[in-house]
Formats: sequence, C-alpha cells, structure tokens
Amino acid sequence: MASKLSVLIVGLLVLSLVMLVTSTGYTVDQYHGKCDFVGGCHTKDDCAEPCAAAGHSPAAVICVPDPTGGSNGKMCCCILE
Repeated sequence: MASKLSVLIVGLLVLSLVMLVTSTGYTVDQYHGKCDFVGGCHTKDDCAEPCAAAGHSPAAVICVPDPTGGSNGKMCCCILE
C-alpha cells in the first residue's frame, strides 16, 4: 500500500513540475506585436534604461529569450501599451 502511495505522490510531483515549466516558458508568438525589442539583457532590471531611451515605459519591460532564435541570449521586450 505504501509503495503505491509513493508512486502516486512522485507522479503528481513530476506532473506539477512539467506544468510549471511549460507555464513559465516564453514564446515568440506570445509577444509578437506586443513588444519593441531593444538591446540585450540578463534580467528585467537591465531593460529599464534601454526601453526608456526608446521612448517606452521603463516599468513595462521583460527580459525574454531572443525572438529570432539566434545566439544573442535574451533581449529586452518593451511592452507596447
């Protein structure tokens, strides 16, 4: 009985982890037409200055994987409002 319960608990943990990872992933389609991509970044904080310089709100920013799929790492997405 205990081994069946352990398998069930492990299965639920794995399922929860998979759902968490897929829900936090970024896609190009998710931000296409909603972002002005400017400059590179490592964190969201890196995007405030480039977005402000481009005439966008320095608070409405996110750091997302390069939408071109290139090797640029991450880019600043200045959210268009």
